[in-house]
Amino acid sequence: MTARAALALLVLAGCTTARLPHVPGDPPPAVRDANAEREYEAYLDRYTQQQSLYDVLDSKIFFRVVWQSPRFVEARVRREALFKDLPEAEYRQRLEAEQARQREATEFFMGVHANESRFEDFSRKDSMWRMVLLTDDGRELPPLSVERLGRTSTEMRSYYTFMESFWVGYKLRFPAMPAGQHVHLRLSSALGRADLEFKAD
Repeated sequence: MTARAALALLVLAGCTTARLPHVPGDPPPAVRDANAEREYEAYLDRYTQQQSLYDVLDSKIFFRVVWQSPRFVEARVRREALFKDLPEAEYRQRLEAEQARQREATEFFMGVHANESRFEDFSRKDSMWRMVLLTDDGRELPPLSVERLGRTSTEMRSYYTFMESFWVGYKLRFPAMPAGQHVHLRLSSALGRADLEFKAD
C-alpha cells in the first residue's frame, strides 16, 4: 500500500468524528434561567447526531441532525414558552398540538454545511441524495416530505444552538415509527454515506 493510499484510508476512517467548521460570532440566544439552559443543552446533545463526509483531505459536507423525539419536543416547546413568556395554559396548548403533529410522523431537524452549494439539494425532486429511515425489521422508509428552512436565523439558533453562519436548516418527515424502536437515518450519494443512529426514548 502506498503512503498516499494509507493516508486516504486514515482520513476516511476518521470522517465521522472530524471537527465541524466553526465561524466566530455572537453566541446563540439563551434563556434567563441558567439551570433551564443547561437542561435544554443536555436534551439537545442527547438527541443530536453529527457526521462529516470527506474526499481524502477535502471536506465536502457536514451534518447535524436532531431527532424530534417525544422528550425533545417537550423540551423544545418549554424553551419556546420561556423565550416568549407564555402562560402555562398556552404552553400546554402548544405542547399538545405539537405532540399530536409529531405522532403522525418521525421528524428530524437537519443542519447542513456544504463546501459547495450543489451538494446541498436535499429538497429537490432530483436530489443527488437518497434519504431513508431504516426500521428494525429491515425496511427502508422514504421521506414523506423534505422542507428547506433556509439559512441560519435567530429563531433557528434559539432551538438548534449549533447552527452557525453558512449553515442551512431542513425539516425531514418520515412515516411514524413505533414507540421504542431504534431510529436510524441514512443519507447516501456519490459523496458518500452518512448513518445517523439515535437511541430510543
